[in-house]
Amino acid sequence: MTKNIGGLPLLELRIDENGDVDPDGERALAAELDTIEPTDLLVFTHGWNNTPSVASRLYEAFYAQLPPLLAAHGLPNRKILLLGVFWPSSRWSDEPIPDFEPAATVDLGGGGGAAGLGGGLEFPPPAPPNADMQAMIRAAFPDQQRAAVDELLGLLVERPDDGAALQRARDLIQTIAAATTGDGDGEQADEPPFIAQPDPGAELFSRFATQLEDLGIVTGGAGGAAGFGDTFGRLWHGAQEAARQLTYFQMKHRAGTIGERGLGPLLGRLLARRPALRIDLIGHSFGARVVSYALAGLPTNSAVRSVTLLQGAFSHFAFAASLPFDARRSGALNGKDARVEGPVTACYSEHDSAVGTLYPLASLLGREDAAGFDDATYRWGGIGHDGHQPDVAVTALLDVGTRYDFDGARLVNIDAARVVKKGSPPSGAHSDIIHPELAWVVASAGGLVG
Repeated sequence: MTKNIGGLPLLELRIDENGDVDPDGERALAAELDTIEPTDLLVFTHGWNNTPSVASRLYEAFYAQLPPLLAAHGLPNRKILLLGVFWPSSRWSDEPIPDFEPAATVDLGGGGGAAGLGGGLEFPPPAPPNADMQAMIRAAFPDQQRAAVDELLGLLVERPDDGAALQRARDLIQTIAAATTGDGDGEQADEPPFIAQPDPGAELFSRFATQLEDLGIVTGGAGGAAGFGDTFGRLWHGAQEAARQLTYFQMKHRAGTIGERGLGPLLGRLLARRPALRIDLIGHSFGARVVSYALAGLPTNSAVRSVTLLQGAFSHFAFAASLPFDARRSGALNGKDARVEGPVTACYSEHDSAVGTLYPLASLLGREDAAGFDDATYRWGGIGHDGHQPDVAVTALLDVGTRYDFDGARLVNIDAARVVKKGSPPSGAHSDIIHPELAWVVASAGGLVG
């Protein structure tokens, strides 16, 4: 069914975990293209929202920013069709949904990163996984991992005061990781399996608990000063965060598969049907990885107009021509920006602790060589924290109506921290993306406004 967003038609389409496009949805989209004959197609892909209804709310909220901008600044004779892509991701129920939970946000003002999130504020620890959350976690992993996942969930719920149970949780996480994340995420050829180091469970989970505490989350005892029970509670909160990161890595892999095997070929078929169609891609969080890897799945004779990445949850070296720590190698998507006529724009924020702190922490724990966390933040960092790396200039986020000069640049960084700044731990401002300034980036990159 076609929706109406301020006069712009919106369709939705599903792609499954294997990259197979819903045939009925593709036929409906093709029919709409033939009926409306749009000049421009905007395609938005969500992050870890779990249900079609949640994804629909995101698309409607973000796309609703566009009609006022187009009415005031839009170019004539442009006919726009909107598309929202739903893919099966998993969302932990204590994570924010973009712009739908204002009571859970805090105004960070001018503070930055974890320091800005802390600022004397304290947040309660995440509760043990309830039935809904457990179902979401199970859905993230293959059936052959069900026994290990169920045992891990049982431990996270029970949280026994038992060092052997902590070690068992750590072993289960490693077992699940080895079977589901393979030998890396594809952005960097040497990224090891998630949590490859043989750290004892208590030591491993203490690192996660420390990062949660730095973000302002109360995990229980800190620094060994609390009682015995509080110390175990703190470690189990760290164990739950490690399990969350494992789920993230699994969803990140799925996002790449869906982009390359599903969305990219679909876009190629649409362009073959309507060669003059201009396509602009938008992705949030893991959805940014979907649209980026769609470039790898495009037929070689096809190109989209622009790509806008909103708080992308994948490596900031993905498009790099050479890696700063090994100039002989490049990012997995190096050269794929040539399949974009305009810019591949990374909007990022220092207030995004999901990709600024927890994402590199999980990668750090997979390294076989010891290093400080500051080093890991860069080597294993996410594009939603500091944009394309290395050596890509930063453009200021402009007010609506102020013209961007992309000057033919392929890769563009936009520091969006002045608007992407609200959200409580552990994810911070990761989902604070419903802003007219970000819609203006999309419209400008796609050449929809003058």
